[in-house]
Amino acid sequence: MISKKRQQAAFTCGIALAISGFSAHAVEPEASAAPSATTAANTPVPPQPTAAPASGEEAAPQTRLLFSRGFYKPGIERLRVVRRDNTVTNIVGQVALSVAVSMLTGTTTAGAQGFTKDNLAGDALEELKDDPLGVNPAISDLNDALSKVATDIYRKRAEAAYATALKDGSTREEIEEARQVQKEADTPLHPGPWHLVYENLAGSDELFRLKFGAELGRAGFMRPPFACLYQSEPVAWTQWKADNWQRLREERAKAVASCTETLAATPEKRW
Repeated sequence: MISKKRQQAAFTCGIALAISGFSAHAVEPEASAAPSATTAANTPVPPQPTAAPASGEEAAPQTRLLFSRGFYKPGIERLRVVRRDNTVTNIVGQVALSVAVSMLTGTTTAGAQGFTKDNLAGDALEELKDDPLGVNPAISDLNDALSKVATDIYRKRAEAAYATALKDGSTREEIEEARQVQKEADTPLHPGPWHLVYENLAGSDELFRLKFGAELGRAGFMRPPFACLYQSEPVAWTQWKADNWQRLREERAKAVASCTETLAATPEKRW
């Protein structure tokens, strides 16, 4: 009797285990198909491939303006300061020689009215000798801005020349040459003044104006270059130097913007 009860118990236990095993196997695929939010969050996402640049793709050619000092003497490339002493010295020399010497351009003019303070070379500003802030904008910032304008103009010229070469029987070499954008513009960029000039000869104030100018193009018969000229309001010397020459940085940016707008309007045929 006891043996029969044990057999029934064992039989019942076996059925329970079988059902349990079946249930576990039935749920397992569903659990693996839908992982928990925690598991998904901790699973690293493989990086997505980025589009590679097309083979043979190159940066668009740029046309740069040639910087030329023109008739200016070396030294125009850096910011200079014209003080009262420079005028006094030049006047003394003029009286002695009856000649006014313009140290900025290297030319001489006779007569007591032969020069202005803007013609004087002044002195290099040693505090900015290694600072890009002191570089004549015609060499750097203005040149960069106008070179973008030149690039657009010369690219259009190259496109027109290429279209013509395709139709006029040009050789393959001539066609390829026609489509090339010039690396250097035909017209040069000449610097103008880039200096801080004293405001008043008489008195003891320390007011200075920043003056900057540039010319685009070669002078021809009855055809002067296109020019720009910017000057700031008179500002005390201490204000120019304050906060690591912050006022100079601001006025330089204004000068570049003003000259860019003026010279960019030069007719395309003059570039």
